[in-house]
Formats: sequence, C-alpha cells, structure tokens
Amino acid sequence: MSTTWYITKEYLKRLEINFEEKGRKTFCLLPYGPPETEEIEVFPGENWITLTTRLMKLEGYTAKEKRNVYEHLLKANAKFAEISYGLDKKSFIILRNAIPVIGISYDAFSSIYQAHISGLKFFHSKMKPLVAKE
Repeated sequence: MSTTWYITKEYLKRLEINFEEKGRKTFCLLPYGPPETEEIEVFPGENWITLTTRLMKLEGYTAKEKRNVYEHLLKANAKFAEISYGLDKKSFIILRNAIPVIGISYDAFSSIYQAHISGLKFFHSKMKPLVAKE
C-alpha cells in the first residue's frame, strides 16, 4: 500500500467524512452534498489523488441533445478552473478533480474536496435542469 493511500485516508478522517475503503485502492465517500449524488470515488494514485463522481447517464439522448450537453460541459469547464466535467466510457457525465501528490497538504486536499462539492451543487442546481431529459 502506498504512502499516498495512507495520507488520503488521514485527510478524509480529519475532514470527518464518512467513507468506505474499496479494495485498498479507492475510497467511496458518502457526501453531504446534493441527495442525487450517490458517491464520490477517491483514488490515491502514484502522482495524483483524483476525486470522481458520476452525475448523469446520457442514455437515450439524440446526437443533437448530446451536442447541447457537451456545449454546457465545455462552458462550465471554461468558467471553473478548479473542477472539470467530462464523460466516462459508460456515457456518464462525470465531475473530476485532481490533486498532485508532490507538495500535498491538508489545506490543498480540503480545498479540492470543497471545490468538488461546489461542482456537484452547481451541476444539480444549474446545469442538470438545462440538459436533463424530462
């Protein structure tokens, strides 16, 4: 197990966040963000600690509807430097943050976690109403 894994676990404890260890490779956070959010996955890698949340599946969207979603994601990415929206290989809209391991500190970790929570709230309150199918 890497030092990064231990550091990540300690920071999560200090933030007083409920979490589960998944296979000694990732942590599953049970956030106090919007209720639509199921989990935040925290992966302590060799060079980066990433936080990833699946937000919404683009199942049944036409090409035109997907272009609308992509446009909103790109605009949000341009607006917020600290968070990044994208798509995963299963066609889910995701929110991802990354923290470099070099020079990691509790303050940096806490700040990125708070940015992730803000990104979740922004998606559910501002973006989802614009891109979700009714």
